[in-house]
Amino acid sequence: MKSRLFALALITLVPNFVFAQQTDKAYISDELTVFVHTGPTRNYRIVGTVVAGSQIEILAKSEDGSFSQIQYEDGKTGWIESQYVSQTASIQQQLKTLKSELAEKTESLSQLENELNTQKSEKMLIEGQLQRHTQSTQDLQNKLESAQKQLAVLQQQDVENQEKVKMDWLIKGGMLSLGSLIIGYILAMMPRRRKRSPDLF
Repeated sequence: MKSRLFALALITLVPNFVFAQQTDKAYISDELTVFVHTGPTRNYRIVGTVVAGSQIEILAKSEDGSFSQIQYEDGKTGWIESQYVSQTASIQQQLKTLKSELAEKTESLSQLENELNTQKSEKMLIEGQLQRHTQSTQDLQNKLESAQKQLAVLQQQDVENQEKVKMDWLIKGGMLSLGSLIIGYILAMMPRRRKRSPDLF
């Protein structure tokens, strides 16, 4: 009997609700704090507060839509006035999200700058090596040209020396031939001694 009376009293006190079971994500609008009640009217006991910008999940709504049952921090549930519920993130939440995105972009930009600096350093190193190799190649080319010139001079000197040797041999041969002719002529012009007759003794 008592249980029936309690049930009738509960039905009399509590208005009709529409418990459309859903878990739509929403946000608390930009108010300082929102009171959480145990039921869908202000007459129910306050069991907590939800700060502005908090992300919540909507579990159900009252029949007139003025209150929403929510799930908030640490899995707690309660009722708040629907006027404080927004489907878009609050300014604080948006600011938090933007700060997070900005931090990620800044980190990404920093990494790109480091990579760019590394690439620049590698490029400068390669350019320095290329410049040194180019200079070394030019030095070797200059040495090669100098050696070729020296070789050409030595070859010319060798040709001249060979011509000089040939000329010396010709001159010496000519002088030797001329001397032989002169000596032969002198010998031919010299009077011969007569042989003594054996009868003179």
